[in-house]
Amino acid sequence: MKLSEVFSSLLSTEDQAVENVSIAKNEAERLRRKSRESFEDERKKALDAARANARELVDGARQRGEKEALDILNLGESERKKIIELFERNVDKIMTSLANEVAEKYAARAAEACRGTRFTSDASTAKEKARTA
Repeated sequence: MKLSEVFSSLLSTEDQAVENVSIAKNEAERLRRKSRESFEDERKKALDAARANARELVDGARQRGEKEALDILNLGESERKKIIELFERNVDKIMTSLANEVAEKYAARAAEACRGTRFTSDASTAKEKARTA
């Protein structure tokens, strides 16, 4: 083999190596781009799923809070109605009891004011009437 043939073969091999390196660089760039796009797609899907999950959690918490508030409101309304009914059933007894207390206090004051006067027996009678009323 002649030197020119060897030299020619070396140049050809070098050209082939340069072309192979270029092809490898292009393939590596294509794979890098594809990997990055794939990673970004996966990240976007994960973020979308996390957002959807968070939205569901927030909506569920809001709904439970609204239900609990409504339950509390209904319970309060029920209790208020019970208290009103109880008061209406016992209003006469309550008013009589209050009136008797007031009458006893006034009778006691009147008895105190009348001690030693001719009205002493009248005050005792008034006090007794207030208790029995």
